[in-house]
Amino acid sequence: MRAQLAHGHHLDRAAARVAARQYGLITRPQALSLGVDRGRIARRLASGRWHQVHRGVYAVGHLAPRIEARWLAAVLACGPGAALSHASAAHLWAIKRAPARDLPHVTVDTRVGRARRGIVVHRAQLAPQDIVRSAGIPVTSPARTLVDLAGELPERALKRALREAQFQRIVTLADIGEVLARRPAVRLRALVGDPAVTQTDLEDRLLAICDANALPRPLTQQRLSGKRVDFVWPAARLVVETDGWQAHATRGAFQDDRTLSNALQLRGYIVLRFTADDLDHRRRDVARQIRRALAEAAHG
Repeated sequence: MRAQLAHGHHLDRAAARVAARQYGLITRPQALSLGVDRGRIARRLASGRWHQVHRGVYAVGHLAPRIEARWLAAVLACGPGAALSHASAAHLWAIKRAPARDLPHVTVDTRVGRARRGIVVHRAQLAPQDIVRSAGIPVTSPARTLVDLAGELPERALKRALREAQFQRIVTLADIGEVLARRPAVRLRALVGDPAVTQTDLEDRLLAICDANALPRPLTQQRLSGKRVDFVWPAARLVVETDGWQAHATRGAFQDDRTLSNALQLRGYIVLRFTADDLDHRRRDVARQIRRALAEAAHG
């Protein structure tokens, strides 16, 4: 009896070591390979020492609350070759947040896998370079993730996801082009032709105003006076900043904005600042002010 207990403790420690590398998770094949047979698995589930997350995937000790655990459990449940994808991959790469209650999205090869309760399963061929590991989770690469999103997101949201990936420097146009050659996405290909890198939806709206009013395109995300500015027309020494409430409402942000504006004006720059209301409801005024500033610079 004592020997059986000692063996059971040994198996639990071995299972815990595997689970520690996987957000507290272990799969049935992994457990069996350690010697935790079906009967022992059943007893651990019945006693509450293990918890079934998906068929063949268990949480050891407790149901881990971290979203990474949910994602990895979904991938493990779908078997070898599966990868976190679509909205879930976009959330992991921090290019577009998914609602907290969204089910995990997983892509499996078209020839394998089956429907899984609690998982949104996508069936598509994945090239080896389409799958990477991030945070210990097999996930579609940023480029493949963007191509997958192109079939699901409206254009504005897709553009924002692309710009965020570019801003974070986790994807290159060459990366996206390689995936598009294998898996065409017309809307994403059109967006890739625009090289501007922006950080927020407000900045996208400012560029759209420039385009709609035939204003010359500014440079984006350039460093001046030790700080990054949203837009600059270097020849005109014109800087434009877009001020969203969330990013600029704190005391520190308010002070930083004024300090930067003062420093730039002392260096001879014109600084224009536009709010979300300006960009939504006073687009003609925004265009008119930019055009005037450019014209005054051109005439010395």
